[in-house]
Amino acid sequence: MLRNAFTPPCGFDLSTTTVASASGLAAIAYWGYRLVLHPDGSHFVHETYYDAREGLLGIARAPARPCGDSAADVRDALARMDEGLSEPTLRLLDFAAEPESASGDGASGEPML
Repeated sequence: MLRNAFTPPCGFDLSTTTVASASGLAAIAYWGYRLVLHPDGSHFVHETYYDAREGLLGIARAPARPCGDSAADVRDALARMDEGLSEPTLRLLDFAAEPESASGDGASGEPML
C-alpha cells in the first residue's frame, strides 16, 4: 500500500466516510485508494482510510474522482488510484453497516471478502 499521511482536507466530514466514530477518525494515519465492488456489480475506486498498523478503518461513501489544481495534480491522483488497483477488491456491502462490537480502531483488519 502506498502510504499517504492523512491530513483531513478542508471540509472533511466524518459522515462522508464509513469510519464508525470520531475516535475512529482520530485513528486515521494513512489513506489510499482501493477498488470497491458495488451491489449492482459495478466497480469504483474509493478513498480508503487506515490506522497506524495499516488496519482498514473505512472507506469514503462516494467514489473518488481525480482532480487537482493542475494537470500534474490530476496525473498524481490517477497514479495513486492505479497503485490501489493492485490491492484486493473490497465490497461496498462490507461497509454498509458496522457490527455493534466494532471498535473503529482497525484492530480487526480488513473485512472478509
